[in-house]
Amino acid sequence: MMRALFHPLGYPVLIESEATEPLRIAAQSWGSRQPLFEAPALRLAIHVQPGAMPTGAPDYRASADGFSLACDPVTRAEFSIPAHSACLHVSSAALDQAERFRYQLLECLVLTALDTIYFVGLHAACVARQGRGILLCGESGRGKSTLAYACARAGWTFVSDDSHLAQPSENIVTGSSDLIRLREPACELFPELHGMPIATAPSGKQCIEVQPKLVSDSAPARHCVFLSRRPGPANLKPYSEEAAFEYFMGYNTRYDQSGAEHRLRQLVDRKTWLLEYEHLDDAIQALESLP
Repeated sequence: MMRALFHPLGYPVLIESEATEPLRIAAQSWGSRQPLFEAPALRLAIHVQPGAMPTGAPDYRASADGFSLACDPVTRAEFSIPAHSACLHVSSAALDQAERFRYQLLECLVLTALDTIYFVGLHAACVARQGRGILLCGESGRGKSTLAYACARAGWTFVSDDSHLAQPSENIVTGSSDLIRLREPACELFPELHGMPIATAPSGKQCIEVQPKLVSDSAPARHCVFLSRRPGPANLKPYSEEAAFEYFMGYNTRYDQSGAEHRLRQLVDRKTWLLEYEHLDDAIQALESLP
């Protein structure tokens, strides 16, 4: 049995497997992530056995004691909240498509487990300037990643393309990757993206993965900014805290949501804004005006 300790979201996760390939893939995901929180390690055992390639994405089912993921009778996983441990059974054929295994099984299992016991998933990008973290929020296609990349090009620090809120105070936000994933139309806005390789995002959509110059593993979230594209000059105005709360709760997969509700109420308290804009430069100037 081989073992390796990683720190996705800055939290310790000890992975064990008889095979080297799952550990290699885990190192691609989290080998560069540094420890941010002192806590007992979550344990994950990965067992590889003969079997065919799973035909679809895993089915997620939550319960009071944890959750399960299942593609088929061979490729499946369970996570136990009381034991702080998970077990992933995967077919040998599933490992032949490393990126699919990484996104749909390994990262899905570990990040969902961490969100269940310690973090709250936010469905928001995060950038920081002068120690001030700003969450860029909105449904898919609203331009969160595009604006995050524009901010990074303008000298801001990139924190996460898909943020998670830690449980301790100060609203610390962290992420699981140093990369920004942009859809192909972003090439029309950023000429340096032309000719870059196309990857497959966790959602299954085609994207361009970009490494920003300034990156941080975490930042305190000072503002939640909801994005709205429309013609004309950029305009930043207060946004409904209740609407912001409902937005974040809509992406919460916990069986018991009471802890997440409390944390999210704290997060949105007097911190929510609506940013209406057409041009990215105007949007960045508006963000710079936040108190």
